[in-house]
Formats: sequence, C-alpha cells, structure tokens
Amino acid sequence: MLCKLAKVDEITSYDGLLESLTGPHEEEWKKFYEADEPTEWDLPDNFDAKLKPVQRLLVARSVRENLWALGVKRFIREELGALFIESPPFDLIGSFNESSNVMPIIFILSPGADPTQYLIKLAADMEYSERLHFISLGQGQGPKAEKLMDQCRETGDWCALQNCHLAASWMPALERIQEVAAQEGDSIDANYRLWLTSMPTPIFPVPVLQSGIKITNEPPKGLKSNLARSFGDITEEIYEASAGTEKDAPYKKLLFALAFFHAVILQRRKFGPIGWNIAYEWMDSDFQTSREQLYMYLKTQEGVPLRTLNYMVAECNYGGRVTDDKDVRLICCILERYFSHE
Repeated sequence: MLCKLAKVDEITSYDGLLESLTGPHEEEWKKFYEADEPTEWDLPDNFDAKLKPVQRLLVARSVRENLWALGVKRFIREELGALFIESPPFDLIGSFNESSNVMPIIFILSPGADPTQYLIKLAADMEYSERLHFISLGQGQGPKAEKLMDQCRETGDWCALQNCHLAASWMPALERIQEVAAQEGDSIDANYRLWLTSMPTPIFPVPVLQSGIKITNEPPKGLKSNLARSFGDITEEIYEASAGTEKDAPYKKLLFALAFFHAVILQRRKFGPIGWNIAYEWMDSDFQTSREQLYMYLKTQEGVPLRTLNYMVAECNYGGRVTDDKDVRLICCILERYFSHE
C-alpha cells in the first residue's frame, strides 16, 4: 500500500520502520497503538521527523485503521489549515447582501438546526420585524402562500415559506411564480425578499434551487464547536445582563454550564444507543428558551433556584422531546452535574 501511494524516491523514508516496530522501540509503538487518538501523537523513534504528513498518515492508518478519519483531519489541518476542517460561522447577513428581489434565499434544513431565530433577529436588526411574514406550507396552504407572495412583492415585505418539502403538489406552482418574477423584476419592489426552508428532497424545483442562494446551518461536531456556536449567538448585552448585581457570577457560571450541557447531550448522539436509547432532535431554540428562563428565574427569585432550573431545563425544555424513561433519568442526571452548588 505504501509503495503504491509514495514516489519511488520517497520509499527510503520508511527504512528502518519494520525494525523499529519489532525492535527496541516496540513498547513505544505499543503505547501508540493503544492510545485513544494515536494520530495526535508523534510517531515513535523520530519517524514524525523522517516522514512527510501523508506518509505519517499512511503509517497511522496501518497501525490503527479505525482511526483513519482522525488522521485525515490532522493531515488536512497541517497541509491546508484549520479553516478546512472547522465549520464556518453561520453568515445570514452575507447571504442577504448577495440576494435580490428575484433571487430567493433557500435554507437547507438539517436535523437539530433551526434558522428561524436567525431570520427573526436579522429582521429585527434591519427594522423589518413588522414586515416579515411566515407561512408554513402543507396541505391547502399553497393558495395562501401565493397570495402572500403577491402582497409582499408589492409592499417590499419579506415572505418566508417554511417546510417546502411538505408541499409537493404546490412546488410546480412555485417554479412558475419564480419564472414570472425573474422576467418582471423591475416591477417588483427592490426590498422584497423570498425566504424558503426545505429538507433535502427531490421534489424541490431545480430552477428555483439554481437561481437562489443556498445556505445551511448544520449542527457543529464536537464539544468545542458546539460551545463556540452557542457563545457566538450570545451577544455582549445578553452575557452582561446581570452585571453589577449579586447574580452576575452565578448567571455567567450557569450560562456556561447550560452551553456545556447543550453540547454534551448533542454530542452523545454520535454514540448511538450508548448515548441515547432514542435519537432526539434538540434545537437551538431549546437552548435559547433555557437561557431566557435562567436569566428570568435568577432575576426574580432569591438565591439560586437550582432545583427549579434543573426541572425546567432537563424535564420541560429539553425533556419535552424525550420519550424513553431511561433517557429522562439520564438527561436529569447530566444536568444535575452542571447545575449544582458545587
């Protein structure tokens, strides 16, 4: 395998590898083999310096094939940079600036990510809250959606059509409406915007997809990425909401604990039935609701109402989606480790 992927003049870099594996450095290689993430270790016997990144990747794969994915991430980070292995921040403003009155903005939905709050916040920032209109598509909603689009095109409002994947029979009508709109762009108010949300589906009109701006907001992978996104959505105003009061320190500590809890329960899903008996689709809105309740209860009650917060967050906000009794017990136990006096 090594010979096929390396140039002939680079094969000599592997000289002594077999002897190192079975000779005096055997114990070092054994530790490397048994490590949880050996691709993050330096290869024993100075082979990290002798080999190029792709060669180190091949050796790591030969030793532990099941950790190939981790090795590829390290290789990409070394060769191209961390930018290529970390999800970029969700940039709704950038997408909006590139759009036009005849160019729809299409949210490709993914489990665990809800773009609605981002759209509402953008509308508020641009003083468009009163001019943002939602309609959730489904049976019989097509004519209402068409009427709303006509109205918004005349007034320059924003029209958000949610869950296009649930309106298969109306999708040809949407395609026709957008074709006409593209031809009559000058007669449409320049401030008009069409927002569409849909799960990946073959019924979505290809011409609409090609003419629009596609954006998605997939749930981040890993605790670090989850925490980064959660705190990326927390403005300084929210973070300093209790500044100057006796609740400031508890609020900030519990806010971090809540973000960490949110990241942990999402990350446990990667372990399948070992993480949760049933895979639950917790959303950003669950975190936002819990954050608002955290601030409210700390502000209105004396002391730190940990028992109340544990019940509201674990059994109501997040637990409202949990149906398995063992999972209910687990999520409560996890939160109690973070929402505690200790």
